[in-house]
Amino acid sequence: MKSIFVVLLAVCLGVSAEAQKKKELTTLVNVNYCLPKVIYRVEVMLECEKYIPGPYRNYAEKELGIKPEIDRAREVWKVTAIDIEPQYIPDEKAVYSVSASGDYLPVMLSLTGEGFLAGVSAGKESVFNEELRMEFQSDRQPEQSRIDMMKLNTYNHLKEVLDTNYTFQEIDGVMKKIWDPIIRYVPKTESDNVKEAVSEIFRIRSERVKLLGAENNVPDGKSLELILKEFDRMEQNYLSLFMGGKETYRIKRVFECVPEKEEEPVVIFRFTEENGIADKKNVSALAYCLKITDVTVAASTPVNGETATSAIFYRVPAVGELQLLRGKEEVMSFRAVVPQLGEIKKFPVDIISNEGISIEFYPQFGSLKKINRK
Repeated sequence: MKSIFVVLLAVCLGVSAEAQKKKELTTLVNVNYCLPKVIYRVEVMLECEKYIPGPYRNYAEKELGIKPEIDRAREVWKVTAIDIEPQYIPDEKAVYSVSASGDYLPVMLSLTGEGFLAGVSAGKESVFNEELRMEFQSDRQPEQSRIDMMKLNTYNHLKEVLDTNYTFQEIDGVMKKIWDPIIRYVPKTESDNVKEAVSEIFRIRSERVKLLGAENNVPDGKSLELILKEFDRMEQNYLSLFMGGKETYRIKRVFECVPEKEEEPVVIFRFTEENGIADKKNVSALAYCLKITDVTVAASTPVNGETATSAIFYRVPAVGELQLLRGKEEVMSFRAVVPQLGEIKKFPVDIISNEGISIEFYPQFGSLKKINRK
């Protein structure tokens, strides 16, 4: 959505008797505008691979004859993608005003919604108002995962226990002691679980061999394929109790980076493979930075914000090489316009009024686009 503010300003001008009729303004009118600066929105995609040890890893070598590779819980992070997007915001160091009082000639300013100068007596066509988006990505990591035998569909956490119990019964006229056990159920111990898991692994392998040998009278085709696939899944579930497993998840983090000086790296974020994004103060972590090099400005002499005559201030922006650094290594670079590293120039208001000039600007850079005579 675009918006425009059209302001009639009074400028104190010395004009000849033939000039258009002056108007009297008793109240001071002051209108502010600003020049832009660029900030970079850096979107970082991260991938984390979480290694989860099996709860029965200590039994793997003894019961299965294999040594698990995952012996402890750990995470391995990596940066998979970085996207850099320029955004233009008001530069708090480049705010100016045009004041009017007493005799004045009207001057029309075109401003964007951000307060950037878009034009002087230039109509509506040059108005710029960039729509900004707000995005939220939760950086909350998943809860610590663990491999649990209780989650297996074929597992029963209770086992049957027979308590010793005897009753007396008369048989052929003789009282005899007869064992009459009482059945009850108790939770399985870790040893019970290990034995059951090992038994299931070897049972599944045996059943698979029978299927492949056509010993179970199962027809070839889709049915056999589905049964073998299910056996593979069941075996992997039980094996993960000993061998452990891996989980992979991805998150997105967004940072803002503002380059202030040439050849001065600005840290976007710091990174470690063990923890992902690290605190910026953690100098032991690898730093990802933005740096502007080879800056050029097509201007002669900059001016300051103080002038004896009313003037419109604008920028001659700088152009430089924007580098993304990983430590000291250059990952990528491209040519970029960096307004805040450019120079400030001015255009007198009396010339605009007397000569009937209209000026258009590039609002996102604060630079001249077109100067026309009406």
